[in-house]
Amino acid sequence: MEKQAINLNEEPRMYKRANSILDKKGNNPFFDTVKVIMDFIPDTKKIVFDRTQRNIDHTIMFMTEGTMDIEVSLIRFHLVKNSLLLIPANSVIAFNALSSDCKYRLVSFPTFAVGQNDLIGYEPLMIELVQPHITTIENYFYLMDMLMQNKKTEHSRGIQHLIISMIYHLIRVNESILQSKGLLEMPNPQKIKSEFLYMLNQHSCPIRTVSYYTDRLNISPTHLNNVMKKLTGMTTSEWINKTTIRAAREMLSDPQNYTVAQIAEKLHCGSEPNFSKFFKSHTGETPSEFRKHMQKQ
Repeated sequence: MEKQAINLNEEPRMYKRANSILDKKGNNPFFDTVKVIMDFIPDTKKIVFDRTQRNIDHTIMFMTEGTMDIEVSLIRFHLVKNSLLLIPANSVIAFNALSSDCKYRLVSFPTFAVGQNDLIGYEPLMIELVQPHITTIENYFYLMDMLMQNKKTEHSRGIQHLIISMIYHLIRVNESILQSKGLLEMPNPQKIKSEFLYMLNQHSCPIRTVSYYTDRLNISPTHLNNVMKKLTGMTTSEWINKTTIRAAREMLSDPQNYTVAQIAEKLHCGSEPNFSKFFKSHTGETPSEFRKHMQKQ
């Protein structure tokens, strides 16, 4: 399975997260953890479509040409020119389709500021940008790219300020869109949805008991179900099942080659026959058939 979520031409990066500008030796680790890419053209020959992979960093992707169908933490997005997608760290993504003229700009970065995760949130955010916001985002990328080309210590702080400023700008743009749709007056539905999806996606083997989530959200199962159905079109149980199927696909594709019985146990699906029936009802094939299909790719 590919570990790099965005640039599949590179080997996986292994590094220690750095929240400070300089380490004890006087080095600047931030430049090793942040990445700014201008007008990137993905190599479709190296992308395994519909294969899930975990994105370890926060990522902001801005489409400049073409189209992209991408799934982030089980939410599907169709990106077109001037679409912007904010992907929180530790999201599970899959590329579903790319047009031949697909091109985008990207900045990826670890957590480097107190409260940054709360600012970004725990679910992906897509915004269809219009002027003057298109020009504003383009300017952010140009400035970050310029600073990355000359990696001075003071430029590290500048890039961090640019990233935080861009995130605040995107939040304001999104709030204006929500306000125009009358959604800001609802009693915290976005927060409930965001926290539920975060809990659902933070485990490699999702917990399948609805009460696990509602107890931590301090709401009733009916309330959670109503929020998810209204905002996503899917019930709580449908989200749990979809996440479980994704985890099953990952394990069936894993080179460690878990047995079907082991996967059934890890996913709390009961016996192997019950798991096989559950998997086939959602995918149209048994776990063994899916594994054989993946091995041929």
